[in-house]
Amino acid sequence: MLKVKAEQILEGLALKIQKLVPPSRLVVGLSGGADSTLVLLSAVHLARMDRNYSVLAVHCIHGLDLDDPVWLAHNQKLCAELDVPLVTPKLHIVYGQGESPEAVSRAERYRALVENLDEHSVLLLGHQADDQVENFFLALKRGAGPHGLSGMTELIHDERGRILRPLLELRKSTIIEVIEALGYTYVFDISNTYLKFERNFVRLKVLPLLTSRFHGLEKSVLRSTKLCAYEHDLAMRYTREVFKNQVDECNLILNLEGLDVNDLALMFALLRMFLSLRLKLPAPYNTVSEAYNLCLIGADQHVALKLTSEYTLRRFQKKLYLVKDGICQPQGRYTLNYGTPLKIDDYTFELVKTELDNGFSCARVILDFDYTGKMRLHPKGRHHSREIKKLFVEYEIPSWLRNTKCVVRDEHGEILAFADVFLQHADSLPSKSKEFYRLRITRH
Repeated sequence: MLKVKAEQILEGLALKIQKLVPPSRLVVGLSGGADSTLVLLSAVHLARMDRNYSVLAVHCIHGLDLDDPVWLAHNQKLCAELDVPLVTPKLHIVYGQGESPEAVSRAERYRALVENLDEHSVLLLGHQADDQVENFFLALKRGAGPHGLSGMTELIHDERGRILRPLLELRKSTIIEVIEALGYTYVFDISNTYLKFERNFVRLKVLPLLTSRFHGLEKSVLRSTKLCAYEHDLAMRYTREVFKNQVDECNLILNLEGLDVNDLALMFALLRMFLSLRLKLPAPYNTVSEAYNLCLIGADQHVALKLTSEYTLRRFQKKLYLVKDGICQPQGRYTLNYGTPLKIDDYTFELVKTELDNGFSCARVILDFDYTGKMRLHPKGRHHSREIKKLFVEYEIPSWLRNTKCVVRDEHGEILAFADVFLQHADSLPSKSKEFYRLRITRH
């Protein structure tokens, strides 16, 4: 490739970044390979064109490869030449937690990169067209739907921040030609040849065989990813309306009441959207199918589906819950003062200020876990008392949360409330206190 052509491509990439993101600090995830090198050059070119942009390079040290010092030295030299500040966080990668080595490494790498973002930053990554093709086959292997098959999006804004992938329309071969024509070098990652990694197997074994038989396969796959993205977007417009009516995003609850569970197309789309609230990748077909089975069981059956090392999908009555697994095994009674939270296993109990109609006037209470299901309580606003075991059902308290519920008493033993569920009916005159409290229970 001629240098003038490479310069045109470089300027085109800089203008694309400028078009997609307003003046920002461009944080480049720099491995030192050809892809991330071109992203860094594009960001630097834009910063030289427009002083409202700045550039920061982040090179993650994995600590698993003998070539780590080689990569670090290369990136230090490149950034010094381009006059770009470089930070080099060391990753803490621990395998064997039920996730693939690639997934664990990717999650830790993203964590380190995102730590360098603020509200005025955008993260630039070097994913390119060949990565899209590989992702398509990896998603196909997982049994992903249109969303998974649609691949990566050029610009996204999620809980991690703004992420831009400016190279998605460029092939790897073109990127290498541009780098070399501009007079720069890059480092080859020997781990890209390890067939134990699924992506490398697809890249080195599967794709060469397919492309030797089917000319233009990559273009067809990229076209399919776009079509899948369009189909997914259209389906989500309809599903999102149902989602808003059926899902409590704050408490991670899907209400099955009123849904036609026999409408498989809608149910699978809705479940996939619901699971995405806590899954990092689009849920594979088998996971969605198992989640759908929870919708079909009897309301009184207690069945759980383990999703990740942290989250489990549970069914209680006519609702599905995304539950962050936790332990709470309290014993006896505990004193709780306002301003001093109490931690019991994986849960935190604290008094928070509230309104008169929603609280009690004691800033010091006793949390009593020493009760039986036959104990009767009298919820405020009710004419009669009822056994706690029946109140659990009435107030739709799932079985896995019942250990966190306690009888709230004042220092004299009078019952004030039942945990964070309801206030106890009181026969005495309303308190003249100006401050009122309620119990808040959270999973920490």
